[in-house]
Amino acid sequence: MKTTFTLLALALGLAACDREERAVIRQESKEAAQETKAAAAELGDKVADATHYQANKLRVKGTWNEAKGKLKQKYAELTDDDLLYVEGKEDELYGRVQQRLGKNRAEVEKIFEEL
Repeated sequence: MKTTFTLLALALGLAACDREERAVIRQESKEAAQETKAAAAELGDKVADATHYQANKLRVKGTWNEAKGKLKQKYAELTDDDLLYVEGKEDELYGRVQQRLGKNRAEVEKIFEEL
């Protein structure tokens, strides 16, 4: 009888252990799902930013002479050298305008978007 009771206690202990392990696994799964969701959202934001940046580059490229004239009218401190557009070196253009106007990257991008 003592052996049966011991076996029953062991079986119940193992079942409880399994429940605890399952609970831990479920919690870890939930946490992993939340981390994955957050990482996916962050990646989605980066893709949206990159897409927006690429679209802005193409728009500037297509109408650069017109855009350059508008920029010089609105910001007299910009020179032709500041506004030199070289395909593939748009970051340098943004940097020159940023430096000349004393604005951050987001502000300069907004200026270009408003053209």
